[in-house]
Amino acid sequence: MKRIITFTIAFATLLNIPTYAQIPQAYWQYQQPFQNAVASNNKEEILKTSNAIIDIFNNLPMDNDKAGILFITYEALYPIYESMGQYDKAIECLKEYVKYGQYLNFTDAVKIGTKRIEKINPNVEVYALTKDTSKTPYYGMKNEPKSGTYWGRVHSEVSDEPMNEESAVSFYVECLQENIADYDYMIRPYDDGKRIIHIALNMPNENSTLNSVLQSSSDDYIKSTMKYLSTLKSPVLLRIGGEMNVWTNLADPQTFKNAYIKIANIARDIAPNVALVFSPNDVSNWNTEIQNYYPGDSYVDWVGVSLYTNKYQSANSAKANEDFSEMFYGNGAYSNPIAKLREIVTLYGNKKPIIITEGGSGHTIKGGENLTDFAKNRINMLYTYVNMVYPQVKGIIYFDQDMSNSLYDYALNHNQIVKQQYITSGTNNKAFISNHQVNYAYVKAEQYKDNLSEINLYTYCILPGSIIAWTNYYLDGNIIASPRTIPFYCTISSTSLNVGVHDLKVEIKGENGFLKVKEYTIEKSADGMINIHAK
Repeated sequence: MKRIITFTIAFATLLNIPTYAQIPQAYWQYQQPFQNAVASNNKEEILKTSNAIIDIFNNLPMDNDKAGILFITYEALYPIYESMGQYDKAIECLKEYVKYGQYLNFTDAVKIGTKRIEKINPNVEVYALTKDTSKTPYYGMKNEPKSGTYWGRVHSEVSDEPMNEESAVSFYVECLQENIADYDYMIRPYDDGKRIIHIALNMPNENSTLNSVLQSSSDDYIKSTMKYLSTLKSPVLLRIGGEMNVWTNLADPQTFKNAYIKIANIARDIAPNVALVFSPNDVSNWNTEIQNYYPGDSYVDWVGVSLYTNKYQSANSAKANEDFSEMFYGNGAYSNPIAKLREIVTLYGNKKPIIITEGGSGHTIKGGENLTDFAKNRINMLYTYVNMVYPQVKGIIYFDQDMSNSLYDYALNHNQIVKQQYITSGTNNKAFISNHQVNYAYVKAEQYKDNLSEINLYTYCILPGSIIAWTNYYLDGNIIASPRTIPFYCTISSTSLNVGVHDLKVEIKGENGFLKVKEYTIEKSADGMINIHAK
């Protein structure tokens, strides 16, 4: 129904576009069949009529007629290819949809189309485990590890003590309302050099608090906060005014930057052990841009992000199959935490280490639905793939809380299945930092050069819509593994390989017809060194 409504609105808009050129006569024989096909969701007819219309207009000069007709044509066409697992074709259609939307000044449509391209792109990749950690991106920022990812949880009344394997802990402080020294009894026990300490300095009244920060009356508070942090022996990460792009009392960009910079300058002067973190939410309010709040490279050591992957956008209104909401906000059928992370890494991952300053998946809606399986699967996705796909991610904090003002429950102690998945996925990630150590890194398969006794391979593939995928690995034409669950793991004994060149093929399939093939050569030299090259 939503597809029909969207089409109707778009077509009505088209009818109001002034005609600057004669529409080709050939178009009219397809116009009504196309509309009928869309109304009845007849995929075969949509494909047939859409492609015929595109052929008619393709070589004509751009004008409003062409742009309007092809805009609604591609809007109808891309979901068909997406449903068939032909994501490359769907993305091609969306790029055309965006192009014509830009010509017509359909700003919202352009934003939606661009976001959908991000969400439906499978970005299939094969990775390998190496002990050469020097291949991890490193920017020399304060408290940044050269390789590996700190991981831990928000400290709360419902959480356990940090596990030995964890290497981070997080605390919240409400700016100008709470004195951090009052929480010394909670913070100091973790100042033992075994982990980083993340402090989220929240702005409780949002934009109003920012204005208060800019007053000279706040100076003593900020200075005392930094003096306390300077007494900690552990590396400290300070998140200043997190999630500013989704506040109810929305932050004015310049006010936010001025307040952030004031706090940053005082931190630089008083607390040299403190790294500064700029940390928006992964999805902004409509017509709000993350970049407008960025205070500048000299005031940012790390870029953070809040990354929640829930079944519904709101637990207060738990509705499934809301296509626009699920796609734009990354819920339901599009609840892929790695895809949700893509925007922030694209914006800043080429110059700053990234940290997920808080995030999780609600395992229960209080008084309602049990979401154990959903949360378990999303935690597994995130903690398995996060630094495999994005090695710039050097930290991740799980929101181990049960908030009284939220229907979603994230507390691990309230769900032993989800808790065990967190532990299992975290400890299985070979590039997570534990006890100050990380011995491995993940690299794209074609970057692998090592002499380990085993070649450990993994495939990233999460298809939108919770489509089941599987992988087949072939070595010299013989199938050697067919994993059915992420991370689609395969191991090859290096010692059993003969010296010389071998063929590796990785075949990724989806139940909707999706097919992707990645091909490589594995070259073993006489000294046992293995090189993998993409074909």
